[in-house]
Amino acid sequence: MNDLDLRQARLRQAHFLIRAELVVAFVAPVVTAIYWISAPGMIGPMFYELPPFGWLLPLVAIAGVVVGIVWMLRLSRPDPEAGERTWRYRDF
Repeated sequence: MNDLDLRQARLRQAHFLIRAELVVAFVAPVVTAIYWISAPGMIGPMFYELPPFGWLLPLVAIAGVVVGIVWMLRLSRPDPEAGERTWRYRDF
């Protein structure tokens, strides 16, 4: 095998792992929402009043999930120039 074949084999393995991480990234929030919806009604809130800036933590968490998924989608794009080494200069 030459250098290009080894590189393509590593890229195929990396794309498979990225796709697996994408599946986890899309399934985890759905499972979390299902658990949150199906929680028993007898469980009360931890705080009856929100702490100062208590609304900020969920927004930061949601923004982190969205940024992570967008980043993984960007990484999962296949290499359009399979035989060239100019991947650093591609337009995204």
